[in-house]
Amino acid sequence: MLESDERLIFSLCSDRLSIEAIPKRPLRIDFDGIKKELEEKYRVLMWTPYFVVLGITSGVEEITLRKDGRMIIRKAVSDKTARSEAIRLLRLLDAVAK
Repeated sequence: MLESDERLIFSLCSDRLSIEAIPKRPLRIDFDGIKKELEEKYRVLMWTPYFVVLGITSGVEEITLRKDGRMIIRKAVSDKTARSEAIRLLRLLDAVAK
């Protein structure tokens, strides 16, 4: 069963190989405040003040996370996997924010 989260809009990127997940309401992510949690759950491939590139430890997918919550999911084996990974990351951000 495909997980869903009504807070995200999904679209196929122009390269037709990546999925973009856009929050319906922009987020304000404090990268410094979530760094430890992200490093525990993902391989951090790149860290900048504006975006973070995360590697999925259980697969080859990569997620670029921007401070406003937009995500680009690359190298996913399926649309379903890309959506599930975006939802999983959004839920982690929710948990850290509380």
